[in-house]
Amino acid sequence: MTSTEPYDVQLSPAAARAFRKLTPEVRMRVRRALERLAVDAAGPGRIGGKSVKTIQGVDDSFHRVRVGEHRVMYDIVAVDRVLLVVGIVHRGELERWLRNR
Repeated sequence: MTSTEPYDVQLSPAAARAFRKLTPEVRMRVRRALERLAVDAAGPGRIGGKSVKTIQGVDDSFHRVRVGEHRVMYDIVAVDRVLLVVGIVHRGELERWLRNR
């Protein structure tokens, strides 16, 4: 396996539930964004450009990518070459989602 192969995208159970609830159009946009991130994660340098932010929590840190009105929270597990999606949240619900984490 070469280091340029995209990372595997895995959804947590909560993220999978949220993904299924999205409209087909939004689901496709989220899928494309995650595929792009998986390819970017395999390469050198910063991934995602301006739409990606790192969120520092009390216990951990993860990243957020903006996809229209939704925010996709994910973590990169470099050892396993996995992009783990921990949440997909509408931007209006993001603050509450972060507090309940």
